[in-house]
Amino acid sequence: MAGIPIAVLAILAFSPNRMNSDTLDQICSDAGKRAVAKFADAKVLPEEIGISIAVLNRDSLSYETGGYRDREPMYPASVVKFFYLVHLMHQVEQGEVKMTDELKRGTTDMIKDSSNDATGYILDVLTKTTGGPELSGEELKAWMDKRNTVNRWYESLGYSGINVNQKTWNEGPYGRERQGYGPKFELRNSLHPAACTRLFAEVALGKIVTEARCQEMLGYLSRPIIADDSKADFQSRAFIGKALPSGYKLWSKAGYVTAERHDTAYVKSPDGRELVISVFTKNHTQTPDLIPFIASEILKELKMPAVETISGTEIEG
Repeated sequence: MAGIPIAVLAILAFSPNRMNSDTLDQICSDAGKRAVAKFADAKVLPEEIGISIAVLNRDSLSYETGGYRDREPMYPASVVKFFYLVHLMHQVEQGEVKMTDELKRGTTDMIKDSSNDATGYILDVLTKTTGGPELSGEELKAWMDKRNTVNRWYESLGYSGINVNQKTWNEGPYGRERQGYGPKFELRNSLHPAACTRLFAEVALGKIVTEARCQEMLGYLSRPIIADDSKADFQSRAFIGKALPSGYKLWSKAGYVTAERHDTAYVKSPDGRELVISVFTKNHTQTPDLIPFIASEILKELKMPAVETISGTEIEG
């Protein structure tokens, strides 16, 4: 190995061809355990964390995954908007939907600003449904069948254990939207970290739809990081982006409600290494350093640069 530059040796040591799922599982498990120990005062429990990662191989357009409780479903909050974005691009690609200026505005607001109003509009476009008064009998059945349009597409691609058919709300739902949740809200949205990581990896590698559409999606999902831009948005500076030192590139979609705080992100290091990290947490929205800490631990285990000390992360944007 004499004469090979140190930077090249580092990349070789990280080579995706050398990272198997068992190794990545262990990295995620260790990060989860260290988080439980680190935040013992906040009483973080193992079952309140889910972690999934994918190491991308650009040469072969493939990826290797690993996880820690990565298929345990949780309410996804605004992370579901990423799934709606991808399905929208599929429909545009198939000619089922035309990308008008208004639809671009709604898509931008759904992803960049995480607008719930924009998300409702996008889901109406995708499913050819609208909210309104309660329905009964065959009318309700037909409405719910249309509302499952997005679910059916993901099921056709082999995604399982997820439910992505509801709008996100500030105060609702009401009327037929409330009916669509089921009597006990059993049909509310549900995702797990493994699904998020798979989807982001396939977008990053240009595989889920055409390369051009994937690049378009990355344009919506791109965010500056706080290490390089003091004006980085809340979805960057208070989640995985907080763990990234100067020079990283970030594409992400965070979710944050009363009980859940999540993030799914595709990151590229200054030397070109690519990784997807998805971290879901429950009952610890008031422990905002939890997600950045886990991301930092994963990066360190993969010999990638990471912020050494995570503290003072914001709770609200």
